[in-house]
Amino acid sequence: MFFGPLAEESAPTALVVHPFWVLLSIVNFLILLYALRTFAWGPIMRTLDTRATKIREGLQMAEEAKAERQRMQVEVERLLGEARREATATAERITQAAEAAAGDLREQARGEADRIREKGRVDAQQLHDQALAQLRSELASMVVLAAGRLLGREIDPAKHRELIEQSLAEAGKELRQN
Repeated sequence: MFFGPLAEESAPTALVVHPFWVLLSIVNFLILLYALRTFAWGPIMRTLDTRATKIREGLQMAEEAKAERQRMQVEVERLLGEARREATATAERITQAAEAAAGDLREQARGEADRIREKGRVDAQQLHDQALAQLRSELASMVVLAAGRLLGREIDPAKHRELIEQSLAEAGKELRQN
């Protein structure tokens, strides 16, 4: 082992700062700062400005879209309200028309029923009158025949029939009055 002056220089134990290296580091830092500022700082700032502008435009467009959506929502609600009112009015008109048609049908049915009832009454009256006339005719014939047999001689059937029909008509009037 060698303990001479060289041994002390090869293994220094204390921190030594050389002014040359400090000056060289400062110069290198300033050159790097100048180069970055000249070549990188401008494009980076332009990119950041462009990006900030795009973000602002995006936010503005989002606000405009939100406002448009709100306007559309108001318009949709207005249109829905109108559609509801129109549907209600249409339903009311249809209900009124249906009620009117039902009323007309009821009136027609009543009229038809009254007409049928009246026709039935008239038909029944005609059948009654025909049956009564036929009964009178047969009764008159039977009375003439019975009177002829009782009297033992022939009676003028036409004259006798006229008297019997007159009597039956008077009897029918008396029955109706009572």
